[in-house]
Amino acid sequence: MRLETDRITIADVSPEQLHAELARLGEDNGRAILSADDTTYIQTAVFDNGFVIERRDGGGEDTHFHAVPRHAELPPPAPRPERRWWEKLLLSDNILTSECAFTLEQVQRIFADYLAGRQSDIPRQWDQGFCDR
Repeated sequence: MRLETDRITIADVSPEQLHAELARLGEDNGRAILSADDTTYIQTAVFDNGFVIERRDGGGEDTHFHAVPRHAELPPPAPRPERRWWEKLLLSDNILTSECAFTLEQVQRIFADYLAGRQSDIPRQWDQGFCDR
């Protein structure tokens, strides 16, 4: 399978490479897509309180699902340090959070299971559509 992030593309990713590259996700590397082809994939995106996970099962938008965790909502991100006057003027205050956020360890396990062709035991359900909450 192919792994694509904002940082790197690996045509035939190994489990070790997958784990390492997912660990590098962050502000400047905000997404990862593990794909068998253009319409069959699992993807994650970085949010301030964790990671959202979506998948497409070989088709159009009707085969696109987002993972909903079966755990308590993740805690809000830690408060950001007080910014200097010029940072307040020039930088955005947008904080991106989701009710569907997972931890990095959960994302790594779900992606590793997907790569191995098996169902993950991470408690979650798949709802149709995109994660918009």
